[in-house]
Amino acid sequence: MMSKIKISIVIPCYYAEKSIAGVVLETALELDKYDKYTYEFILVNDGSQDATFSEIQRLSLKFPFVTGVDLAKNCGQHNAILAGMKYANGDYILGMDDDFQTHPSQIHKLIEKLEEGYDIVYGRFPRRHHGLVRNLESRLSHLSVCYLLNKPKDLMACPMYIIRRFVRDEVIKSESSFTNLQGLFLRTSSKIANADIEHFDRRYGKSGYTLKKLMRLWSSLLNYSMKPMRLILGLGLFFFIAGLLYLLIAVLSGAGFEHKAYAEIIAFSGVIVSAVGMVGEYVLRMFMAVTKEPQYVIRRDTRNKDNTSFDEEKYGHTASGVKISGFFAEEKTGDVVHEKETAYSGRG
Repeated sequence: MMSKIKISIVIPCYYAEKSIAGVVLETALELDKYDKYTYEFILVNDGSQDATFSEIQRLSLKFPFVTGVDLAKNCGQHNAILAGMKYANGDYILGMDDDFQTHPSQIHKLIEKLEEGYDIVYGRFPRRHHGLVRNLESRLSHLSVCYLLNKPKDLMACPMYIIRRFVRDEVIKSESSFTNLQGLFLRTSSKIANADIEHFDRRYGKSGYTLKKLMRLWSSLLNYSMKPMRLILGLGLFFFIAGLLYLLIAVLSGAGFEHKAYAEIIAFSGVIVSAVGMVGEYVLRMFMAVTKEPQYVIRRDTRNKDNTSFDEEKYGHTASGVKISGFFAEEKTGDVVHEKETAYSGRG
């Protein structure tokens, strides 16, 4: 008998008290359709101040394949994902959102593409349901990654992806608090592909991304490329040589160049200030790496012996491979949908 492939689903949760139970249940029911897979969920509360972690605790007590991680403060989506990845021990690691925009029904498309021989597969949305600011950030991020990290222009990234275990083992070595998963993935493997998936509407709440957070995420790309520094140095050299040539022409022609000299000084000053700012950015990041600024701080988690106490003979799987349908089998009505809605509403 072939051993089953274990999938670790890592979900960063931010004010997701109304949605996370539904995401877990629908994802588990989707994966139950395939006998060759087992699964676990790593749910990371990224500093939510509502009842998100209470809901995660409830799920972890009810289902032995759920582990909850509570971060001491909001650390950002990518840092929260890395925290969750360190708990994951599956053969594949699947990333998705907590709001149904990355829908469980699309998971099989990523798995099928990965099993064609790729190491990393990103979902690709033919049509996005984000707001204007988020769409602009996505476009800016795509163009920036293509330039800074030499990402193929036809390769798109989204919050739904699947990676092999060795990729996870490599990316969790990162210690920088300026985490960008695209940068980590792209420097780990070149066998990356897209799978077209549908982008669904958010069922609850609104995006936790602000313009400030989006800019911080975009700027984290600087961790993975020296091109901005080299561009500034190239521009500085260009303006320096151009200034010398301009000065030489002005002297030889005998033309007055007082006002033009002022313009040159301003141009040189701009280049110098930009260069100093860029150098300062890199120095600051090196300082934070040296001083070990944490990516995240874990307050608590729900991984303990109680999480694996259940009747294996009854459900027919190991603790890491129990299927959610086993918990519904005792329902006299056999109404899985009713049970799912009961658990989703928090009454189960």
